[in-house]
Amino acid sequence: MTDRFAPKRGEQLTLASSIKMVDGHTMPRFGIGAWDMRGSECKQALLNAFNKAGYRHVDTARYYRNEDECGQAVRESSVPRSELFYTTKIYLNDMGGGSKTRSAIEDSLKKSGLDYLDLVLLHAPDGGKKFRLDSWATLTELVQEGKIRSLGVSNFGPQHIEELIDSKPKVLPVCNQIECHPFFAQKDVRAASEKHSIIVQAYCPLARGQYYGDKTLKKVAGETGKTEAQVMLRWLVQHGIVALPKSSNPQRQVENAECLSFELSDEHMKELDALDRGDKGWVEVQTQSQHCD
Repeated sequence: MTDRFAPKRGEQLTLASSIKMVDGHTMPRFGIGAWDMRGSECKQALLNAFNKAGYRHVDTARYYRNEDECGQAVRESSVPRSELFYTTKIYLNDMGGGSKTRSAIEDSLKKSGLDYLDLVLLHAPDGGKKFRLDSWATLTELVQEGKIRSLGVSNFGPQHIEELIDSKPKVLPVCNQIECHPFFAQKDVRAASEKHSIIVQAYCPLARGQYYGDKTLKKVAGETGKTEAQVMLRWLVQHGIVALPKSSNPQRQVENAECLSFELSDEHMKELDALDRGDKGWVEVQTQSQHCD
């Protein structure tokens, strides 16, 4: 692994720290996921994240059914729109290209009330090659029209990434959002992504708490004086992976972001790297889409 997007040793990171993407735009190194947040809880959680905790990056999806609230939080935040990075994803029902995909993006813009979307992802590679590439072609048109800034993918395996790059797209994918944490390190997918300057984003970065209490994780947390969650998030940061933990709890939002303010030693990183369980380590079944044709 090259970890080409990893921060330098000793680099001071904040929630505003960003990575330059292959298309020239920048993406904050850390963000907040909006999965499973609804209604006023969602809006208030994001307003707190932006205005008080300092987050600059929110990740939602059409499938989450909360684009209205996410967009509202972006619009009502005291942070200028230009400083906030808003991601959404189109899923199977929106894909296939043409009017279907175009209508989905128009609907996302309308729901969110935003003039443009910073990043739009194909939520999963399901549906087959033509389905994926036709979707990409329509999204490319929307980038050229200024409605979307950047394009990326989610749950793509190495074969899907190569297929997209081989199609010589006019707009290159800037990221691949996958489940990733020390217990499901996804080395092959990360290597295939980084080979093409594609940033890896991590959803379920805390594995939904499933591995809390693991002996090694507890040991590293104890030795660093940090929580197990902070250790898992820092592992991602040091590998140059953009973590997107979900939290509507103001204190937890701050705790998660504190992973940017300490470093794990090389020894601790090796111990955490050794926790990888390969394809037995996942917690979200959607991640298995990366094996589809």
